[in-house]
Amino acid sequence: MTLDRAFQIASRLLSLIGLLSLILTHEFSFLFGLTTIAAVTASFILVLKGIPFGLSRPAWTVINLTMLVGFIIDLFFFSQSLLVASTHFVVFLMINKLFNLRTPQDHLQLYLISFLQLLAASTFTIDITFLFSFLLYLLTATWALLLHHLKTETLRSSATASPQSRPERFPVLTWPFFLSTNGIAIAALGCTLLLFILIPRIGLGFFHRPQSNLIRMSGFSEQVDMGEIGSVKEDSTVVMRIQTSRPLPPVEGVYWRGMVFDSYDGRAWRNSFGSGRLVSSEGMGVFNLGYRRFPERALTQEVILEPLDTAVLFGTPQVIQVTGRFADLRINTAGTIAMTMIPATRIDYIVTSLIPALTPEDAELRSIAYPLTIRQPYLELPEESDRIRQLAQEIIEAAPSAETVLQKIAAVKKYLQTHYRYTLDVEPPSSGRPIEDFLFRQKAGFCEHYATAMTLLLRSIGIPARLVTGFLPGEWNEFGKYYTVRQSNAHAWVEVWFPESGWIPFDPTPPAPPENVAAVLGFLRRSMDSLQWRWNRYVIYYSIRDQISLAKEMKDDTMKLRLEFVNRVSGAFNTVRTFLSETILRPATVLLILLAAGVALFWIIRRLRRSTGRFTFRWPGRTRQARTVAFYFEMLDLLRLKGLSKPDTLTPQEFLRKIPAPPSPLRPAAAELTGLYYRVRFAGIPLSDQEQRRVSEILSGLKADRNG
Repeated sequence: MTLDRAFQIASRLLSLIGLLSLILTHEFSFLFGLTTIAAVTASFILVLKGIPFGLSRPAWTVINLTMLVGFIIDLFFFSQSLLVASTHFVVFLMINKLFNLRTPQDHLQLYLISFLQLLAASTFTIDITFLFSFLLYLLTATWALLLHHLKTETLRSSATASPQSRPERFPVLTWPFFLSTNGIAIAALGCTLLLFILIPRIGLGFFHRPQSNLIRMSGFSEQVDMGEIGSVKEDSTVVMRIQTSRPLPPVEGVYWRGMVFDSYDGRAWRNSFGSGRLVSSEGMGVFNLGYRRFPERALTQEVILEPLDTAVLFGTPQVIQVTGRFADLRINTAGTIAMTMIPATRIDYIVTSLIPALTPEDAELRSIAYPLTIRQPYLELPEESDRIRQLAQEIIEAAPSAETVLQKIAAVKKYLQTHYRYTLDVEPPSSGRPIEDFLFRQKAGFCEHYATAMTLLLRSIGIPARLVTGFLPGEWNEFGKYYTVRQSNAHAWVEVWFPESGWIPFDPTPPAPPENVAAVLGFLRRSMDSLQWRWNRYVIYYSIRDQISLAKEMKDDTMKLRLEFVNRVSGAFNTVRTFLSETILRPATVLLILLAAGVALFWIIRRLRRSTGRFTFRWPGRTRQARTVAFYFEMLDLLRLKGLSKPDTLTPQEFLRKIPAPPSPLRPAAAELTGLYYRVRFAGIPLSDQEQRRVSEILSGLKADRNG
């Protein structure tokens, strides 16, 4: 493939990736995506076929003016959004430029347009699909910029070269070029990740655009009509993802609690608690809502909540602390926690709860003197509830043991679970009273029917109870170690009041039929959902709290490594010390040590030789070449005894000039040995037998002269 062909394809591929990143946001119509992809594909075909394409300047002027007018109309009448209308206009500029790529500067402008498309996509979505678009764009952009550089250099070389010279050829698609290009892209990604981790957090970013499509919820408004929760039980839309400090305990009713309802009129539940009191942050987004008693029952949950059409925050009961980026929160007397306004985007927050537990004393109570604040709202029954009262009495009388309050609750719960069938296919009530219809005619329903029936039956026998709406734990994701909660997990259950334990949850709904999902599909769904969780948790909602936590973890890990190193060194030292203390005093060991010391001393003496009345070292550390010039160093030893020491800063020739001239016999002898040293040392020519005898004669003469 030629350089020009690769250059043209890379530019169009980069623009296609920028366009696809926009289409994957699902913010644009099918016709818009189809038309723009067709235009990019047409430009690809023209390049591959080598077909030139171009319109006259007046034609492009008319098209540009038409699109400018279209941008104004789109802004004020169709999209009515500056961001969406501007994105439409940028896509038109891309198509315009695709058919007018004549110079490298045109390609650079196309790169800028594609980057604007990617930037616009980041404002339309925070889904993990943007990650794949970004990575593909990064790799392609690196290729495109390098090819642009090569193309520019080729044109510059062609402009300066003589007509006779051959144009320089660049190897484009070689393996070294491919590996180096992608290596640069990976390095750029690594630098980006490092900056992302280190740069302080400032929120969701300047270009963040709120999502307008809120997930419609049922059961979390001031009034809930019977059957509302059942309408969403078959919807698999993800509502939230929750990571807990430990697995949810096997305690009945420990679900994701939302709202509480106290008043039932025979057709619908109502909430009479109001929005509650306003709670302000105590700093760093921390809202303390209760006392930190019973730390062994504490459970921390990190929640990423999808954009819902409710302001309610979810968590296991009983919430004592919330941490998040909220200005204020509201909490009512029933423990419902809500934001002051409905957010239009995903939110993340941390909840700390105390898992409810029934005390042994409350479990043994046969009767309870309820205070007025509990008795008045939570014993209220709708009119014409005589049949419900009669059924409640029959259930208690038929129970084998119903002496304590807890046993009465268990009897009602067991009766509902064994005498009724779970189903989402419920007929409309014939009498206009859905609970009577559920209890006495259809005898089949879903969680809303069971929870309402149990609440009314308990109230009929003087036990205060209330209805709670929220979500079941959901699907456990083994890849990300979190719970995926869907609309289909919407649930209703009952809370009953005890003097010491407070409100304790009970769930009378029998288990629903398991979801029929193939094992492979379930595996793929959980793995993809895990990627989405990590993207949301560690990219979209990566915060200053995470940076502090990461720094603390790095500090702790460094301290652990340091302590482990010190322990290992200390262990090795103690092992050696123990070995020496156990063996050093033994006679055989002492004899071996002395023998080894004697051998070492003998070896050292053998490496020394007697010379000129003192021991001199034979230069054992030198290489074989150094040993061939040992005669020169022996000469230096002899001259040192005559008061002529060679400084380390002088070369052999410079030292030779320091030796006294004739009639002293020292310089001629030193000059001859220095010449042989240079030849052996630097030319690599060894001494012949005759030269070795000559060297021995000169050294003997120097020794004799010293002795004389």
